[in-house]
Amino acid sequence: TSAAGSSSTLLYYPYNIFFDGYNNLYVADTSNHRIQYYPQGTSIGITVAGSTGSPGSTYSQLYNPYAIYVDSNRAMFILDTTNYRVLKWQFGDPRGFLVAGGNGAGAASNQITTSYAMFVDAQSNVYVSEYSNHRVTLWLSTNTSYGTIIAGGYGAGSASQQLYYPWGICVDSNQVVYVVDRNNHRVQRWLNGAISGSTAAGTTGDAGPYAYQFSSPTALLLDQYGYLYVLDYGNSRIQKWFPGATYGTTVLAASFYNPCGLQFNRLNNLVVADTYYHRIVSFAILCPTTTTTTVAPPTSSPTPICATAQWNSTFSILAGITASRGSTTTLLYNPSDATLDGYQNLYVADTVNHRIQYFPHGISPICITGAAE
Repeated sequence: TSAAGSSSTLLYYPYNIFFDGYNNLYVADTSNHRIQYYPQGTSIGITVAGSTGSPGSTYSQLYNPYAIYVDSNRAMFILDTTNYRVLKWQFGDPRGFLVAGGNGAGAASNQITTSYAMFVDAQSNVYVSEYSNHRVTLWLSTNTSYGTIIAGGYGAGSASQQLYYPWGICVDSNQVVYVVDRNNHRVQRWLNGAISGSTAAGTTGDAGPYAYQFSSPTALLLDQYGYLYVLDYGNSRIQKWFPGATYGTTVLAASFYNPCGLQFNRLNNLVVADTYYHRIVSFAILCPTTTTTTVAPPTSSPTPICATAQWNSTFSILAGITASRGSTTTLLYNPSDATLDGYQNLYVADTVNHRIQYFPHGISPICITGAAE
């Protein structure tokens, strides 16, 4: 049954997610044009950025947000895809401000084009995976007017210096960039300053269901061991790749419907933005580690994953209702990203509702910016 919507319990094509240090969830509720925030333990979202169902280009509005990141100060970085920009939006504020792009779609150094993923490092530098420009650009926190190409930029293709519709992105502590090269069905690894990359996972141009293959992957994660976790969109599975491996191991296979976002929460459960089912689902880790009871915000790094981790194939729904969309406080509409802050509150990019929904841990949702159509 259809269950997309814009109420506080529904999502509308959520594309990505993020967890803060307290296991609160943030969701890019893409087709609701908002970010939804879900405090730990609740499935009722609060809009914390954007305007439900009302896309726009002012700094108080979003237009199809696809990705969300929240730092330790509860500042949200939002990839505002159809506005071709990244906004930094302090939690509780009525508007954000520009930190990347914002000059229309294009390939100039002050522009980005259609993009579906980004990464924000500890210095608040923003890496944008530019889908339609087939490149990755770096926007320094000390200069938000112009970006620098750090991967791709040589047109669409499968050569080592090219990308072909890049999507998910991670950057390690050595500034090595890992990017999902979606139409090449691979993950590329770019050393800092390099003009070409090497394939870290998948087989160039060879889509399929085997352990060495992907089919149009979308998202990826990198853990403390250097293992890659890749959301293999076309095969409805998550593959784990060891450094230097020539094939991956399936750690999770499920009946997803066009999944686009992937995150670990503070307990290292795998959480998926199951986009076309309009929900965020969590798969519990089978070797959980000890958690803390402190009320002080922890660091942004999650609890280390046990080396032999496995994940339960049975999921729980953290936000949204299966295949339900809408603009009320209980619904989302194409949520594209989510994140948790240090207090386990959840923020959701409610894309088609043009808002950010905020789900406080254990209490009812709040729309902190925007309004549903």
